[in-house]
Amino acid sequence: MDVLQTDSPVFYETRWENWTYNSSNISKSDCTNDYCVSDEDYIAMIEDYIFPSTYEWVLISLHLTVFIVGLVGNALVCVSVYRNHSMRTVTNYFIVNLAVADFLVILICLPPTVLWDVTKTWFFGSITCKLVLYLQNVSVGVSVLTLTFISVDRWYAICHPLSFKSTASRAKTSILLIWLISGLIGLPEAIVLDTMRTLPVETTYLTDCTHTWSETSTRVYQLFLILILYVAPFTLMAFTYYQITRVLWNKNIPGASETNHHLSRKCGNKIAGRTGAVRTTSSNCEGQIRSRRKASKMLMAVVVMFSLCYLPVHLINVLRYTVGLPQTPATTVASLISHWLCYANSAVNPVIYNIMNGKFRKEFKNTFTCQCLRKDKRPCVTGASYLCKYTSTVSHCDKRMRELANFS
Repeated sequence: MDVLQTDSPVFYETRWENWTYNSSNISKSDCTNDYCVSDEDYIAMIEDYIFPSTYEWVLISLHLTVFIVGLVGNALVCVSVYRNHSMRTVTNYFIVNLAVADFLVILICLPPTVLWDVTKTWFFGSITCKLVLYLQNVSVGVSVLTLTFISVDRWYAICHPLSFKSTASRAKTSILLIWLISGLIGLPEAIVLDTMRTLPVETTYLTDCTHTWSETSTRVYQLFLILILYVAPFTLMAFTYYQITRVLWNKNIPGASETNHHLSRKCGNKIAGRTGAVRTTSSNCEGQIRSRRKASKMLMAVVVMFSLCYLPVHLINVLRYTVGLPQTPATTVASLISHWLCYANSAVNPVIYNIMNGKFRKEFKNTFTCQCLRKDKRPCVTGASYLCKYTSTVSHCDKRMRELANFS
């Protein structure tokens, strides 16, 4: 998807108002450029044009912040779920998949594209042009489809608990399907992307990474992507989370509806399986519902943040490919900010998890604490205290502690 592609550069006369044409040195017929100056002077003009302005240095600083926070945060998400077996749930598998996609796009795509945005030049050749933008497009597809699969999974689990049983194996199959679909969706654009020089002199400056097919094909393809990777998925997610909200925030919980009856039965079955006696209590069911409410709030926050971060760039693309958005300094700045918002979204999810999910917050803290203890050469078993606190029996806790000790 053309979500991070910089507009073609336009030379504004105000940038070079001090440059003048000297007719005594160069005749009009000998001009090799629009300014009728020597190639050396023309390249100097270009270098002056692409050198970052004040607001672009601010933009670079913002990208650097996103780069650091995004890499650290998404790595912590993956490490937390890997080290704590109690966090290996179906939803968390999808969250890890989302974190992997965000990690890759920040690590591989952010550095070259921010340089491209600021200098209006693609310095990295044709193959890298295809690979970087392809991975970027795949990451967007993976993020959208992962959020969609999460919403559908939660919808079945909460609104229709007996109609579908979510399992880890099904989640892993869904993740493979997500990457396959995203890879196929981004493939046409990767085939037609190539570098193109736009200057009459021999230089890499202002080389663009752009489509080689017709403008009509680009317009149709981009509008198609906006429809299937933004409008349709978020329409579906709005419906599923609306239904989830109606069920979880029902004032007559538990037992006021068929769904709550299923939740009550599920609570009772879990308690019966653990204690050997059929003891369904209202407090236990309400505790499970409160837990699901918190999880749903967190997931809805992730969806809302994604939709808000990608709304500006999609809006700009719609205007560009429908009514022909003119390129001005104002629209250029708007494009750069919208591009940054897309990358910022890849860094904000771990922050949301840390704020709204106690398990992730505890694991993030344990990871940092563990690293500090290792520097002091003291033993560290991440997640052990958490497991002891939340497991039902002392023997199970002791067994888990021994497993962790043997593993370390």
